[in-house]
Amino acid sequence: MASSYLSQRNREDYENRVEKAIQFMTRNLAGDVNLEAAAREAGFSPFHFHRIFTAITGETPQDFLTRIRMEHAANFLLKSPALSITSIAFACGYSSASAFARSFKRFYGIPAGKFARQNVGEEPHAWVTANKPPRTTADVKLPEMAIRPMAALHLAFFRSYQGYTPEGIRTAWVRMFQWAQGRNLLTLNTRLIAISYDDPEITRMSRCRYYACITVPDEMKHDNRAGIMDIPEHMGAICRLECDADEILPSYRAVYRDWLPESGFLMTDIPPYEVYYNAPEADPTSKYVFDLVIPVEPL
Repeated sequence: MASSYLSQRNREDYENRVEKAIQFMTRNLAGDVNLEAAAREAGFSPFHFHRIFTAITGETPQDFLTRIRMEHAANFLLKSPALSITSIAFACGYSSASAFARSFKRFYGIPAGKFARQNVGEEPHAWVTANKPPRTTADVKLPEMAIRPMAALHLAFFRSYQGYTPEGIRTAWVRMFQWAQGRNLLTLNTRLIAISYDDPEITRMSRCRYYACITVPDEMKHDNRAGIMDIPEHMGAICRLECDADEILPSYRAVYRDWLPESGFLMTDIPPYEVYYNAPEADPTSKYVFDLVIPVEPL
């Protein structure tokens, strides 16, 4: 029993350290990401980092970096049509538009310009999506979007290693609440935040990164089990939603399809997130009630 517990704690520590490398690479996509620096961030030697990262994630560090750069570019191409190919190339860490164009076509098998002419909300791209996300035919009517400054967030998080599946999301939140209760971190001022880094119409469902988060005191800088991250101050496009689980993804699509192109704003590198106020798990008579926050900047 003790051995099993120790093995689980060791795995959690390894996952936490690999997650530090993932966060490091995600924060630095526009720059020259040095994988040795990512290894140092995780506290591993470069040799062991490659093996451990691959064992935990199922991808080599270089394959992961290439994929998230390409998916980052795909998001810009579909959702920020005002950006030039050159601007997107630089935002994704490429030194020139031509180098980016070659990499994009090699990765997706289609030129970036043709990819950009697709419409958000169309049938998922066959060259991108391995497992189609659940869809609803009902039209989503978004409440009015508000634009306002959002304060910085200091968060503890647990990641779903099963993408956006209900099982993976539930496991992440169970781990979060168990960890937080053991540290007396759940108070009336604690906010529950979900971060969905990836669009399942661009990223395979099994690879989508979901983080169950809570706000924690600023002085908490490190924990052996939970990850710690900061979201800086930003402008947010916000709407309050009250919906069932299968309406959450269509709500995102409606923002990207209906609101964003006409808004005069662009998405930023900060991922969208949800600030939760209620959930059916806590109140079976309710729906999910949350603020959907899309970090934006003026065109």
